[in-house]
Amino acid sequence: MKILIIDNSLAFTGAFKCALNEAELLSGEHEFVFVLHDDSNLKKPLEEKGFKVYTLHMVEIKKSIPVLLIYPLMLLKNAIELLRIVKHEQVEVVQMNDFYNLLGAMIKKFGYKGKLITYVRFLPSAMPSILRKWWTKLAQKYSNKVITVSDAVLNQLPANENTIRIYDPVRLTETLPEKEVMQNGIINILYLGNYIKGKGQDHALLAFAKAHQQQPKLRLKYVGGDMGLEKNKHFKQELKEQAQVMGISEFVSFAPFNKNVEEEIKQADIMLNFSEAESFSMTCLEAAYYGTPLIATRCGGPEEIIEHGRTGLLVAKQDINEMSDAILALANDKIRRSEYAKAGKKYVRDKFNINNFEQQFKAVLAEA
Repeated sequence: MKILIIDNSLAFTGAFKCALNEAELLSGEHEFVFVLHDDSNLKKPLEEKGFKVYTLHMVEIKKSIPVLLIYPLMLLKNAIELLRIVKHEQVEVVQMNDFYNLLGAMIKKFGYKGKLITYVRFLPSAMPSILRKWWTKLAQKYSNKVITVSDAVLNQLPANENTIRIYDPVRLTETLPEKEVMQNGIINILYLGNYIKGKGQDHALLAFAKAHQQQPKLRLKYVGGDMGLEKNKHFKQELKEQAQVMGISEFVSFAPFNKNVEEEIKQADIMLNFSEAESFSMTCLEAAYYGTPLIATRCGGPEEIIEHGRTGLLVAKQDINEMSDAILALANDKIRRSEYAKAGKKYVRDKFNINNFEQQFKAVLAEA
């Protein structure tokens, strides 16, 4: 089949990474084409991998009168252009990489006869209620299949026979040796994620500051991009300024996005994810896969990646005291870190293996 994936990410995100994993994994059997936002910096990397890429000026709904006025017109314009692309490429399957992008529903309404698959990669509860209900209704009405990436997402959607859960596959390779767990040296903590409010970097800074008072060997490193957005750049700057005000700036570093995720994770002794809402969390999956013990919030997806007390620790959202206590618990226990690392590696490699994904996704494609 020829499958067209529509993703409006401006930069490399976990959602985009999952779509790319799918395309690379199944490209031996199917042909994949991508449609991206015209401001995305993902076009060149995709073309270098041999994928054909189209771009559209996709507009998202925002609390802005100009955007609200132009949104319907751009949606209509892009739907017409997408129909032209679909016809030209003889696309059999259109895949929306998230349900808030309504282009898939629009082309079905305008007569597209092929299959429409809609992924839900956000926790619905993190969306405004009115929009969430609207997006969900349209996705379930026009899609042949709605695919959620975790049970946390599935349980927040209305029950529907066309809505299922398929875990994204672990399509990772391990090229570096395992990190040696040190007992008395510096304890490196990694926060891997783009600088977006709600992703938890601010909570991590507060928890680290509190833990550092009791364990001065702790170091915190942030790694991630701002996706070229001013609000994200401002958030990153706020974190830097807050670290200075708290007097811990010499123990906290900020690094840009690094494609070598394995290297970053294996250099760390502990990894954090204190997000407000995660539909899945590729960073949590990568941490476990590469053998770094993880502390994450009970915010959806991470609860399906971490077995609390066996492969990592789960803490309450926004609970700085619990976060700090968890950091100290792992930082001060070499044996526990080692046990969590080994158990986590086995757990995710069994639960999120490629064969499970292939069988389930191929069944979706085979349905009429």
